[in-house]
Amino acid sequence: MDLTEMFGLRPFTPREVLEQGVTYRQWSRIRPQVVRLRRGVFVTALGDDDRTRQCQRIAAELITRTDHFAVGTSAACLLGLPNPGFTPWDRLDVTIGGKQTRSKRGVRRAPHSPIATDWGPCTNLTDTAVTVATELPLPLALMVTDAVARRLAGTKDRFVLASEKCRTEVRRRLTHAAEARALALADPAAESPAESFYRGHMVLAGLAEPRCGVALRGASGKQYFADLVLDRLIIEVDGALKYRTIDDLRNEKNREDDLRAMGHAFHRVPADDLFRDPTTEMYRLTSARGRLALPA
Repeated sequence: MDLTEMFGLRPFTPREVLEQGVTYRQWSRIRPQVVRLRRGVFVTALGDDDRTRQCQRIAAELITRTDHFAVGTSAACLLGLPNPGFTPWDRLDVTIGGKQTRSKRGVRRAPHSPIATDWGPCTNLTDTAVTVATELPLPLALMVTDAVARRLAGTKDRFVLASEKCRTEVRRRLTHAAEARALALADPAAESPAESFYRGHMVLAGLAEPRCGVALRGASGKQYFADLVLDRLIIEVDGALKYRTIDDLRNEKNREDDLRAMGHAFHRVPADDLFRDPTTEMYRLTSARGRLALPA
């Protein structure tokens, strides 16, 4: 018999195995071949990536509990949202909640109504954003709330996502659920967790909130989108994989020259440097603005 065919990578209990028609004797022979996640909960194999392994850990905590569901970062994991931290998913604590539960580490009271996922119930997008926004520092929380805002917008049209109408409506929906800075600043036009993290540090540094995903035309008439724009300063947060070939570098150089010809200045932020030392990156930004004599 193939337990992988029965359960895939989802956790299971011996009772569920027996309910599939497997005899106790057969289970006794199979038992040494599966992975024990916790007492009475097993999986055929651990996931190949850290998010899947964390989903397995979360599901293992939920499988034997009724009226409990994933909350906070655990809900973000199940919903496929960004990891708001600098450690693999499976090194984060599992956090679950319920309407009625004893107070203990990793288990909390939560009045929310859960939604179903492949790994078990969790809070919906809005409630997950609320929990993260109230528990994490602004730069980390924005990594999640921006992604939630993008999903709530319900479109992939970059012009719509960057519009004030879309941004205002999504923020209204989020702040209607709760009051938190990361909800009021959530932006559906933010395209990467690194941009969200950087924008959060900008706000904490006392700078004006930049616009995200701004549509700009170059001198050639070509249409571009900038990561962040503050006055006439274009801020590009560059990930390690952005420039993989000579053509990538050439195209980005042509794009930058085209936009500079329209009077825009550029400030580039390596994502690795940003995550390593955001304070230094804020100093670099304020220095760049000072050289351009731009207002704060």
